[in-house]
Amino acid sequence: MRRTAFILGSGLLLFVAFWNSVTWHLQRFWGASGYFWQAQWERLLSTYEGKEWILYIIGATHVPALCFWSFNGLLLVVDTTGKPKCISRYRIQVGKNEPVSQTWPHLEKEVNKER
Repeated sequence: MRRTAFILGSGLLLFVAFWNSVTWHLQRFWGASGYFWQAQWERLLSTYEGKEWILYIIGATHVPALCFWSFNGLLLVVDTTGKPKCISRYRIQVGKNEPVSQTWPHLEKEVNKER
């Protein structure tokens, strides 16, 4: 337990030190002030002229919905076509790496009843 705490603590400390040094070097290289994100927020607010409700609507509904449907649209294409193989090869279910059938299951039952 102590060994794990030591390794994780040391790793976290090194990561934070690395992150701070990268930030410091980038600020010196770009000449960015420490208020970079505050300046970006103020520029965004001035673009919408203080209408925070528009930012709320865009940030709370539109951006997450766009990300969700973009990612899941990609997964739908992979499920129906089986391409690209680099994504479909990591499915967990055994024997489920084939593309989804293009016919509806209830239509197959009706076709089989007619035969």
